[in-house]
Amino acid sequence: MGKRDDDHKPGSKSPLELVWQQRRPHLRTRSLAKRLFFGLVGVVTLYYFFKYMPTDLKPPRSRPHYDRSGVRGPQQKPVPTISPKTPQNEVAEGPQHYFNGPIKFYNLAATLHQISKTKGSQLINQNVLFAASNLKSAATILPIACEMGMRQRNYVHFALMGRDDISMDILTAVNGISKDCKIMFHDGRPDLSVESSDFRMEVSCSAGLNHINTFMHPQAILVDGTPGAEDQFFLNGFRSRAQGLGRTLIELPPNAEQNLMWITRLDSAALSAWTKVTVDILVHAPPTSSGSLMRLLDSLKRADYFSSTPPRLTIELPHVVEEPTRRYLERFRWPPVGDQNSGSLLTLHHRIPQHDLTEEENSIRFLEAFWPSNPETSHVLVLSPQAEISPHFFHYLKYTLLEYRYSSKSEMDGNFMGISLDLPISYLNDSAEFVAPLDYKGDEPVAFLWQAPNSNAALYFGEKWVELHDFVAHSLSSQRALPPAVVLKEKVVSKTFPSWLEHVLRLARARGYWTVYPNFGSSNSFATLHNELYQPPEEYLKDEEMNHPQDSIELTADPAHHISLKKSERPLISTSLLNILPNSGELPKIAAMPLLSWDGEIIDASQIGVQAVTYSRLFRAEIGGCDTASPEKPRVGLTAGDLFCVFDEKVDAERPVTKVEVLPVAPEADVKNIVSPVEGA
Repeated sequence: MGKRDDDHKPGSKSPLELVWQQRRPHLRTRSLAKRLFFGLVGVVTLYYFFKYMPTDLKPPRSRPHYDRSGVRGPQQKPVPTISPKTPQNEVAEGPQHYFNGPIKFYNLAATLHQISKTKGSQLINQNVLFAASNLKSAATILPIACEMGMRQRNYVHFALMGRDDISMDILTAVNGISKDCKIMFHDGRPDLSVESSDFRMEVSCSAGLNHINTFMHPQAILVDGTPGAEDQFFLNGFRSRAQGLGRTLIELPPNAEQNLMWITRLDSAALSAWTKVTVDILVHAPPTSSGSLMRLLDSLKRADYFSSTPPRLTIELPHVVEEPTRRYLERFRWPPVGDQNSGSLLTLHHRIPQHDLTEEENSIRFLEAFWPSNPETSHVLVLSPQAEISPHFFHYLKYTLLEYRYSSKSEMDGNFMGISLDLPISYLNDSAEFVAPLDYKGDEPVAFLWQAPNSNAALYFGEKWVELHDFVAHSLSSQRALPPAVVLKEKVVSKTFPSWLEHVLRLARARGYWTVYPNFGSSNSFATLHNELYQPPEEYLKDEEMNHPQDSIELTADPAHHISLKKSERPLISTSLLNILPNSGELPKIAAMPLLSWDGEIIDASQIGVQAVTYSRLFRAEIGGCDTASPEKPRVGLTAGDLFCVFDEKVDAERPVTKVEVLPVAPEADVKNIVSPVEGA
């Protein structure tokens, strides 16, 4: 029998085999390394395969790429393809920004909870918000926010809402923002902002502003409105949300850091009225001298209206319109700058005459050309056809309007009638050349308050215009029902000015109203007059006082006989507002301005109140038809009925006219009723 194979133990090795194994250890190590390498390659391959595996059996998209600057490249928007397997919150919108998932604000809550000292929970506060999405826009508005914060009239906040993943510390360091700027920063970017789609970012900006409003209630929101500068999703989200919340959104124009820095001087209350205030321009065209009207309209077209709503323009035309004027108006477009979808804001009124205009008819026709939709926010700018306007007139007009009328520390709501752009040449009666007051040192020209109104270039507040309508209506009715006045029968305003100015002066004297006048001496002006083609008002065209030569075709007044018509064309202001205003652009306080009575006498507020009480009593007796012994009627809203009694009871037109006795005035009691703001105004 042969030897069984079982005798060989499985673990036994022959000497030859032992020698062989000792000679190939490196071969086993090499085989193990190969297996590990190919295994690792297989794992990596499977990882990238499943990571980029398409759901629509098409080649996978390339991964998004961002450079170190944080600026994203141009977006391409291919036709989206959605398969049934793709979740609704992951619909691809583009190769770079595709994520549409739920929105989380991980960095916003912490800073919002730290602003309790600003009283953001209250609807009315001092919070102003600057916001940006694009880094270039952030660099544009941060210096403006810093300037406003350093003035400490508002609590200034800045919110970053875009895709860029730059840290807030780097953002402030790059733009030179220090703690001295007193800006509170908020990170309003959502999670996964870099990968977010435009739709998600728009929703994020809208929702982020909603959260900010809950904790801050900003009175105004300022963003960069330069065309093409900001991300469209940011503007869309903020515009819709701000409108829904009733918040003021100010879109700063190009070069705001150069031309609009006066905005940093306004407080939160004034900024809140930025988009609520509207201005209508009213021009009464003369029967002849088309060149004057065209020069005025050209200057209005050249003016800078920045980001404000362009004013509506109304032109009162005579019955016979000259051919040059007609051709010019055919080509004239207003507003001068606007998109194709915006409508025209130009209104032309053409009169159908039955006879020569009287003073009363002309006053009625002119005043009826404007009526404020909201007396609190709607105002009218009256311009003479002889005027030419500075390109920066609207900057000054809005600056002074917001500061003096809507600021939380406004000092003269009740007696503030309007803002003049023109420094008059003469007094209203054309008796002497007007000399503007100087500062308390007597060295420099200074803005001042004057009881005399202006018809060359002046803005009148909506409340006062409504009261003026009622005042003129009562005055004309009283003149028909009562005998002529004794003391107040003479006309005070020169006939070189339109007749409606007489009514404005009477109302100002009876109420103690005044107008603020800018004063830059003879060097600069926001409005200048060209009287070489001066035309008298239509109601005075045939008046002998206007001294028309019989052999002259042109109906013009003689400047030699009228001081108000002397040539005084001051150069128009063409530089930025802060470069021309004193005190680094700070508007003077009302209490620090000189105050002039209607005839040019420098007085104080108490004196003008005493004069108003005295004049109103005289006016009520002679023109209002009131008995001197009857008690004074209370003022009601924006009406002037307290100055008239002619309709209170039947008046005998044949009654003898007695001499009016002006009773002594109790300054403290009566002046308070005149000077203090009117309830409901």
